[in-house]
Amino acid sequence: MSNVRQRKTLNSEAKENKAKEQKNGSSKINKKETENKGFYRHILKRFLKQICGLLFFLYVIIPVFVKTNPWIHSKMVFLNMVRWPPFIDLTKPWEFGLKGARNFYLDVNEESRIGVWQILPNSSVEEGGDFDKLLGNGKKVILYLHGTTGTRGGWHRVQLLKLLASLDFHVVAFDYRGYGDSKGHPTEDGVVEDGYFMYKWIKERSKDSSVILWGHSLGTAITTKLARLLCIKNEDPDGVVLESPFNNIRDAAIRHPFTALFRFMPMFKEIFIDTIAENGIYFSSDENIAQVTSPLMMIHAEDDEIVPYELGRKLYEAAEKTRKIGSASIEFVSFNASEGLGHKHIFKALEIPNIVKNFIHETCRKD
Repeated sequence: MSNVRQRKTLNSEAKENKAKEQKNGSSKINKKETENKGFYRHILKRFLKQICGLLFFLYVIIPVFVKTNPWIHSKMVFLNMVRWPPFIDLTKPWEFGLKGARNFYLDVNEESRIGVWQILPNSSVEEGGDFDKLLGNGKKVILYLHGTTGTRGGWHRVQLLKLLASLDFHVVAFDYRGYGDSKGHPTEDGVVEDGYFMYKWIKERSKDSSVILWGHSLGTAITTKLARLLCIKNEDPDGVVLESPFNNIRDAAIRHPFTALFRFMPMFKEIFIDTIAENGIYFSSDENIAQVTSPLMMIHAEDDEIVPYELGRKLYEAAEKTRKIGSASIEFVSFNASEGLGHKHIFKALEIPNIVKNFIHETCRKD
């Protein structure tokens, strides 16, 4: 009888212990779950705070800053403070693989001193001698006007300069005021003035050689305005090449990747776009091109994500409609998106050497 009672007591104790263990285990699990929930809640709260902070910065701080500091538009259009690659020595163009090249500086006025590269045609490299005199040796001359950011030593620019020299053209490339090692501050009229100064400098040395303007990206707007000025002065350039062009700075800014985050904002145009003109920056190529009577060629890649292909077509259509009767020919050359040339790499197109030679030697030839 006592054994039975003892077994019952033991069983009772075992059940009590088991219940206690289960209760302790359950409380530990509950405690752990509570701790996990608290941890995840903390992480989520922190993440939401960061997101809210980012959104506040993007859609409150930046718009207010842009609206109250209109000078920022000049910086964003020219982006001359963005220099990549940094720490390059522009005084030694041969170190960029450019044969028969020299670097020098010219004073445009008291506000502008520009750095210049002159690259000889490949066939003239062995001649040596005076670079200034060689400009008048009968070979055609291309004045290259680059786009926003960087310097005349940018990789894609150097590759194009090499290509043009290999096609036996003289090439002169320079950095506008405020770019690279050039002195001054860029403005729309200021960079056009730099281009006009370089054109006149070339014409004083090139004798009867043809001089062709070549602009890329923002440089197409500068080139178009420069060509307009020259045509009005009856100093028409012998040809104009516009690589990856756009119709006007307003449309280009609306479609630029930098503004993609802000386009849905109700005040987007008032804050980010209209204020560009308030700073005296228009680059209205679709208006300026009406006065350009020289032979024109526009080249544009369909997969250009910086300056959309459609904006190049708009400029071409404006030129066809508004140019004066008797103006020289105009052509638009497209490059299929499958070639992957984008905004900067049209020089890689297999057909580009023949396209350039045909345009410059046939269309731009002097009678």
